[in-house]
Amino acid sequence: MATAVIMPKVDMVMEAGTFVEWLKGEGEHVEKGEPLFEITTDKASIEIESPATGILAGVTAKPDDVIPVTEVIAYILEPGEDLPAEATVPPAAVVEEAALTPAPVQTDRSDGTEAAAPGPDDGKFRATPVARRLASELGVDLALVQGHGPRGRIHKADVLAFAEEGPKAQTLPAAAQPGIPMAVAPIVQVPLPTARQKEVVPLAGPRKIIAERMAHSAFTAPHIVLTLSVDMSEATRLRSRLLASIEQRTGFRLSFTAILARAVAWTLPRHPYLNASLNGNEIILWEDVHIGIATSIEDYLIVPVIREAQSKDLEQVVIALAGLVERARTKRLTPAEMAGSTFTISNLGMFGIESFTAIINPPESAILAVGKIVNTPLDVEGQIELRPTMRLTLSADHRIVDGATGARFLADLKAVLENPYLLI
Repeated sequence: MATAVIMPKVDMVMEAGTFVEWLKGEGEHVEKGEPLFEITTDKASIEIESPATGILAGVTAKPDDVIPVTEVIAYILEPGEDLPAEATVPPAAVVEEAALTPAPVQTDRSDGTEAAAPGPDDGKFRATPVARRLASELGVDLALVQGHGPRGRIHKADVLAFAEEGPKAQTLPAAAQPGIPMAVAPIVQVPLPTARQKEVVPLAGPRKIIAERMAHSAFTAPHIVLTLSVDMSEATRLRSRLLASIEQRTGFRLSFTAILARAVAWTLPRHPYLNASLNGNEIILWEDVHIGIATSIEDYLIVPVIREAQSKDLEQVVIALAGLVERARTKRLTPAEMAGSTFTISNLGMFGIESFTAIINPPESAILAVGKIVNTPLDVEGQIELRPTMRLTLSADHRIVDGATGARFLADLKAVLENPYLLI
């Protein structure tokens, strides 16, 4: 019996996903449980497994298609089996887009020039009739909604996602409130270089999401940046002493990132404004410390989350971190494992970077940038000694965190890393 392949609902709020590519070709044999296709959500790229064993047939999804959840995009057939009759019916997404296509332009002007027929996409934004009707019912301003359809068209799923974010998402920035002047920067078209093009890569999928979120953070949250150096001598000794025993008990190696995550989780509860979010006119101080670990995957970045890190000991952090990183690299992370972080660590030390400034991962109030451990001459009780040191750079939202608050957090974090036995 034919098994339908659908666009899966991979988290509770997902209404649609963007199809990336088939990992099997039409007519190929597939096994149940093997990767069949890849999608992107608003959180990451995910490989979806085949729901059955058989022959892939009736493929309708194409790269960059935005497809509602549960929409049938193919079938898995048994040998000799034909496609079911309903497979010939165009998918709902295709029907909706066809209904939305503007009428052809007409050349009825006396001068022979084309006159565009009026349609629902006239104006500052493009939206489907269903999205417009739903936005009207929910009181959502479409000018504030990010469309994920072709050419930025706003779909029903975009309106629902926007509405579910609550009043915060629907509140205009202060600069856009009536009666408050807002400076508008002119759009400048900068000429491109005259060099030969090697390739044109669309800004799409996870890279587009990262671009949007980082631009939003950089231009809405005034960043304050603080840097200090930490003597990692004792942390290095601790890691050497525990390396074999932790690997024997957990099966995973103890990394400096795990030590940092444990140290941050130990320190943050003492500095609640560093573990907070701004929601409209309210500052939410979080009880739990959900630490995001910025992880490089191919050509983009994701942030798997160690949940309730304040309640985990060093071994538990090692196990949680190793599992997240392994699933991230094999694209098996669930959206829930990439959502809800309250503080992020970005460690580029393994690439030889000694210090850098990171952009806050919204809606968090801060992010910690971690550099390479470098042997540095230090004054130790009047004597110059070569010590392994590491530079930590804190970026914090100045609307929530003052300089002194951030400095006290870094000082406490430095103290625990220089006396890491507090962590075990």
